[in-house]
Amino acid sequence: MTNLEIDCFLSICEHKTISRAAEALFITQPSLSSRLKTLERELGGELFIRKKGAREMTLTVAGKKFYNLALQYQEITRQMSGIFDIQSQSLRVSSLNSLDTFLLPQVYEQFLQEYPEIELEIQDMELLPASRNIHTGKTDIAFTTGKTNDRTLKQTLVFCEPMVVVCNNALKYTTQTNIKQLISNQEIYVDWSSDFTKWHNDFIGNSHSKLTVSIMTHLQQFLERKPCWAIVPISVASGLIENGNINVVSTTFDLPSREVSLITAIDADKNIAVKNFYSCLKKTVSKYPEIEIKI
Repeated sequence: MTNLEIDCFLSICEHKTISRAAEALFITQPSLSSRLKTLERELGGELFIRKKGAREMTLTVAGKKFYNLALQYQEITRQMSGIFDIQSQSLRVSSLNSLDTFLLPQVYEQFLQEYPEIELEIQDMELLPASRNIHTGKTDIAFTTGKTNDRTLKQTLVFCEPMVVVCNNALKYTTQTNIKQLISNQEIYVDWSSDFTKWHNDFIGNSHSKLTVSIMTHLQQFLERKPCWAIVPISVASGLIENGNINVVSTTFDLPSREVSLITAIDADKNIAVKNFYSCLKKTVSKYPEIEIKI
């Protein structure tokens, strides 16, 4: 069993198909399939369920157990490789588009100003690939609104922020708007988290909006130009209303909050760059009285 075979297995877990995993690893599909078969032969059983016509590969029971062990293996390998390393003078941060657009640029600027000797790399990844990168030492911090089941990583709740309704000024909502006044086909929907999706389905309805976005520049462009509305975290709303054509709507109903967490290695507290970033993050978030800091 080699590091290469472990990486191939984890890539298939992440990308769900041999073709996408092979493309991500820059190898051919036959080569990846051969490495997977070698690994399964050495372990003595199949790691993936193979069904004809299935678009994506799923793990067997043994495969799920091996997945957790493979992540631990990568983390141990990373720690062993860096046992003689001098304290890293770099910080690699993976974040959410909404944070990177409206809140974190302030943190990055302050971090670079206070710690010019530390190189900063900003990444954009989903939770699973970011977690893998933390295991392999390619990422130090990953922001998320989800929850990781990986016990070899540390998840820390950073802050909790309220959500509000924002709309284009062309929509003449009253100062106390109720749910029935919000026209569903004028909503721009953003899937902020699984908790938000559940709340939205329960209180707004699960009928699909005409427009769903995940990129904040798209959200801003449509809100500025079209008579539409959206539910957003307060940090996003603060950035959106700066142009003057978008405003916050006062509502008669309670809106959910968004919880933002950090995923790091278990021993991340020993990393000076991480500690320094936490300090800058606290200073920036404290400028928003509505946001509750948890670290």
